[in-house]
Amino acid sequence: MTTSVETAQKSIGVVGKTACVLAEAELWSSELTAALQETGLRVVTSKELNQLFDLTKEQPVALLVLAQRNAAFSVRACRVIRELEHVSLIAVMENEADLIAVLDAGADDAVVARVEPAVLAARVRALLRRASAVTRSHGSIVIRELTIDLETYSVSLADEPVPLTPTEFRLLAVLAQQAGRVVDPRALLSAAHQHDYSDRDAQNLVKVHIANLRRKLNDSRSPNPYILCVRGFGYMLERRYTLREDDPLSEFIESD
Repeated sequence: MTTSVETAQKSIGVVGKTACVLAEAELWSSELTAALQETGLRVVTSKELNQLFDLTKEQPVALLVLAQRNAAFSVRACRVIRELEHVSLIAVMENEADLIAVLDAGADDAVVARVEPAVLAARVRALLRRASAVTRSHGSIVIRELTIDLETYSVSLADEPVPLTPTEFRLLAVLAQQAGRVVDPRALLSAAHQHDYSDRDAQNLVKVHIANLRRKLNDSRSPNPYILCVRGFGYMLERRYTLREDDPLSEFIESD
């Protein structure tokens, strides 16, 4: 008979997987290590960033944890990790004011060091559920019947090619890499073009490109569209086939 812990491990795909932790003792406690272990992850620690990368090559890694007091180092490390690895990354910061910077730099989630262990465990489980719904293989991201090939810059839907402009492809790639998370227009466009825009310019430009993307993905004709417009927040690539009836996001989703 399987235990509830074993069932949870299987549901988020972490059986036999590892969490690699690069942490300073002032920000990371044995209780937080135990919280990761309770999700089914085996926890290994590293002393420097290069060792963290080496660990990801030696064993199947489900999660990277970065807990450093130097906020500037954490931001740089998040950028480097996101460039080199496609593993879920959570940053633990000393101050709440630094959370936005590491999230913008590529962390999938961020918490303050005083986080309750149970809360950390819940956020890690949610993070790994999102990651398990997205398949990455040989430079491709597969979400449901949509395949985004990051090496050939091509997209297919149900094995049929989808012709996209370079900007449309970049926007879709950014959404795919953040699948299941809402991305605001300014962050979306800045990530796609590596250039900052004003909120107004970003909203106007992204609106046009997203409309074209949704049309090419047949979203307006589908009961389960890929790109969701979340009123007041931004856009999200939906990894699930159907939304729950009681999903709190439902009231914010625009139909067109």
